Amino acid sequence: MARDMVSDGRGEPPGIAVVPALFHASRVHAERPIAATRVLLGVSSLFAIWLDPAEPQRYVHATYILLVVYVVYSLAILPFAWRRRTARHFGLTTHLIDIAVFSLLQFVTLGPSSPFFVYFVFSVCCGALRWDWRGTLATAVLVFISYLLMGAWMMETLGPTFELNRFIIRAVYLGVVSSLLLFLGQHEIRLRMEIERLARWPPVADANPEVVAERVLAHAAGIVGANRALTVWEVDQEPWIYVACWNAAASTMIKLAPADIDPAVARGLEAAAFWCADAQTEQNTVVRVANGRAVSEEWASPIHRILLSYLGAFGVVSAPFETARLNGRVFFSDVGTPAPEMIPLTEVVAREIGATVDRAYATRQQRSIAASEERIRLARDLHDGVLQSLTGIRLELQAMAAAVASDAPETRRDRLLASERALAIEQRELRFFIEDLKPAPIAAATRSLDDTLTRVRERIAMEWKVPVSIRVAPQMSVPYDLEQAIGLMVHEAVVNALKHAEPSRVSVDVHTDGGAIRIVVADDGRGFAFQGRHDDRTLIRVNACPASLHERIKSLGGDLTIESGRTGSRVEMTVPVLAGRT
Repeated sequence: MARDMVSDGRGEPPGIAVVPALFHASRVHAERPIAATRVLLGVSSLFAIWLDPAEPQRYVHATYILLVVYVVYSLAILPFAWRRRTARHFGLTTHLIDIAVFSLLQFVTLGPSSPFFVYFVFSVCCGALRWDWRGTLATAVLVFISYLLMGAWMMETLGPTFELNRFIIRAVYLGVVSSLLLFLGQHEIRLRMEIERLARWPPVADANPEVVAERVLAHAAGIVGANRALTVWEVDQEPWIYVACWNAAASTMIKLAPADIDPAVARGLEAAAFWCADAQTEQNTVVRVANGRAVSEEWASPIHRILLSYLGAFGVVSAPFETARLNGRVFFSDVGTPAPEMIPLTEVVAREIGATVDRAYATRQQRSIAASEERIRLARDLHDGVLQSLTGIRLELQAMAAAVASDAPETRRDRLLASERALAIEQRELRFFIEDLKPAPIAAATRSLDDTLTRVRERIAMEWKVPVSIRVAPQMSVPYDLEQAIGLMVHEAVVNALKHAEPSRVSVDVHTDGGAIRIVVADDGRGFAFQGRHDDRTLIRVNACPASLHERIKSLGGDLTIESGRTGSRVEMTVPVLAGRT
C-alpha cells in the first residue's frame, strides 16, 4: 500500500496511517454519519432511561447528567462535522472523547451489565470508518482493555452479584465484532488496491499484438491474484487463433488453427464469465454471476484440454472480451477460491486486455496506412517533378536526333549543352528531393517559397524554351511542407499547359487570400475541352480535371477551379495555410 500520507482533516490515532490520497475520497464524509449516529444514540438512550428508569440502578442522577451533557455535546459538534473541511485532529479528538464518555457511562451503570455496552461497539465501528483496519484494531484494543479493567474492578466491588457470564459473553461479542470489522477493513483495502492496479493499467505503445498480450498478462495476473494467465483471441479475416501464456517463470505465444481449440470453453459458456475449482474433472462445479447472484452449475470439461495444458486446472476464473477487430477470452489459474466479486473483476480485466490488444492492431494498421500514404506521396512528387522534367529533356533529345543532319555543328553543340544543363538542374532537384525527406528543420534551414518557385521557373525555361513569369506576394510566409507542395503544384500546372495547350507564354501568381494560399496559372494556349468556368465539384462531375494535380490539391484540403476559353485558360488552386505541418 502506498506510504504517501496526507491529513484527512479529522486527525488520526497514534500508529494509524492516514489513507493515501488515492483512496481518500471514500472517507471525505465519514464524519457526517458518525456525528448523526452519535446524536441518535445519545437522544435515544436519554429517552429510554426517562421512559423506563429500571436501569441504571445506581448513580441515576449522574447518568442523567452525563447523558444530557453528551447529547448537548453531540448537537454542538454536529455542524462542524458537516463542513467541507474540518480541523486537523477533529476526528481523533471526538473519537477519544467518545471512548472516555462511554467508559464513564459503563462505570456508573454496573460495568459489564451496563445497557450502554453498545456504545463500545459504536466506537469500534467509528475507528473502522475513519482509519480502516488500523483504526479498528487500535480502537478495539483500547476499548477491550477498558472493558477488562472495569470488569476486574467490578468483580472486586460487587462480589457474588457480579454477572461473570454476561461479562464473558460481552467480551467475546466485542472481540467477534472487532474481528469482523478488521476483516472488512482488509477486504476494503484489497478491493482498493485492485482498483488502483486497474487505474495504473500499463500503456503499451508496441504495435505487435502478441508482444502486447504477453506484457499485459503479467499486470492482469497481479490484479486478480493469479499465478498463471492465458489469453486466446482471433482476429477478423485471419486464419489463426492466437494464444498468449504467462507465468512467473516464462511467457509463450503460439498460433493454432481454429479447429484445434474450437470451442475454447464448453458450449453455453462462450459469453459467460465463470470460475471453476478443478477444470480437469469430468463433472465440474462452475460458478457464474447472474442478476447479481452467484449461481453454481455442473459442467463437463468446461475448458479445452489444450488450454489447460498451458494454464493448469486449479482455481480457474475466465471472462470473454470482444472489440471491433477481435474477440477472445482470458483465463487465470491458481487463484484459490475467490469471492463472487472476483468474476466481475475478471470481466473488467478481460475488457482491458482486449482493448489493449485491439489498440496494438489499430497501431499496426495505422502505421501500414501511413507507410502506404508516404509511398503514394513520394510517387506523386517524383511524377510531378523530376519525371515530368525528364520527359521534356527526352523530347528535346528526340528533336535533336531528328534534325541531326540539318543542324549546324554549332547548333547541335548548343542544344547538347542545353540538355546537359537541364540534366544538371534535374540532378540538383533530385538532390533537393532527397534532402526534403529529412526532418523539416534540417532541410528548411535555407529555403523559402520565392527560392523554390525561382528554381521551378529556371527548370521550365531550360526544358521548354517558353517564357514563364512567376510573381509571389512580398513577405509571404508559409509552412515548410506547404511550400514544397506549392512548388510541385506550380511545376505540374505549368508543364501541363506547355504540353497540351502550346502557349506562347505562361504566368503564375501566388498570393494570400484570407487564411488560404491562392495560386493562379494562366496561359494563352488552346485551353481545355470545355468553355467557361468550372468549380471543383463540376470538374469532378464532368471528369475534366487534371487527375494528379487535383489529387495533390485535395490531399492538402484545397480546391481547384478552371476557367477555359478560346484565348487560353486559367487554373486557380486554393489550399489552406494549415495544410503545412511545420
